[in-house]
Amino acid sequence: MDIKNKLKLGIKSAPHIRSSMDMQQMMRFTVLALLFPAAGSIYLFGSEALYLLLTCIATAVISDKILGRIRGEKTPDISGIVTGILTALILPPSFPLWAAALGVIFAIAIVKNIFGGLGNNIFNPALMGRAFLTAAFPVLITAYTLIPRQIPLLNNNSYSSQTSDSQALTGATPLSKFHFEDKNYDMGSIPYFILGDRKGSTGETFGVMIVAGLVLLLATGTADWRLPLSYFGTVLLFFLVLWLINPADYLNPLVALFMGGILFGGTYMVTDPVTTPVTPAGKWIFGIGAGILTVVIRYYSGYPEGVMFSILLMNAVTPLINRYTRPRIYGT
Repeated sequence: MDIKNKLKLGIKSAPHIRSSMDMQQMMRFTVLALLFPAAGSIYLFGSEALYLLLTCIATAVISDKILGRIRGEKTPDISGIVTGILTALILPPSFPLWAAALGVIFAIAIVKNIFGGLGNNIFNPALMGRAFLTAAFPVLITAYTLIPRQIPLLNNNSYSSQTSDSQALTGATPLSKFHFEDKNYDMGSIPYFILGDRKGSTGETFGVMIVAGLVLLLATGTADWRLPLSYFGTVLLFFLVLWLINPADYLNPLVALFMGGILFGGTYMVTDPVTTPVTPAGKWIFGIGAGILTVVIRYYSGYPEGVMFSILLMNAVTPLINRYTRPRIYGT
């Protein structure tokens, strides 16, 4: 067959699968989805959240650009912006800016670029950056501020983290108080957790904004629905079983879902296309595994929150999951 006929038949080398969504477009949609909790954090925490976001984004972009040039990368990469926003949103609002910048540099340099840049990193950079900061600054990472702004839709006289919690400017989150101090600690009603009237990381408190981001990720095809469904479903199932067995020692499943970083982690970390399995079966395994680990770490370890470690542990076994869940080649 001559070259002219080959061109007519459209014979080309693999891969033959075509998709309108590339990695850069996925990153753009992820940035848009992150704007929801970012805006919510600025509304709740004011200038503290704004400065933290700007510091982390600037540090991520600059360090990623420098290291990308060193590696000889010429294609613009906006994943650094995603890492910067994510890192800021999983830190306490009052976290020192210099320490936050250090965590971002660790995430960009050690976790992402040392493995060859976007698409080659094993672990989620933002989560590893927070893990580094947790080990380096254990006191700073657990100092959470009261929310300075009241939520207009809530009746703050019935329950508010401003009144029923400690009057100190910084302190433990409700989850830490329940885990370490008092099983009878008044968590308040579910609307307060959905609308962010509690102590917590910068972007994890305003549940409505996180859900809005999840809807955008799913609607645009940026996130695979199997990952959040398997993760949230597993967490809720185990929370429900434990609560039914012993309501005195375990939280209401819905309160437990909106407390801590489960909602944020399941929306933005579990759905990371780089550090999660690529096969449909693998995505189910990843979500279920991360959900089980989250429940085990939260309730049966010395650490009050299990989202970060559960996702990082599943990141570590993702290559193994991909290997054993590969679909059978047609004809073999």
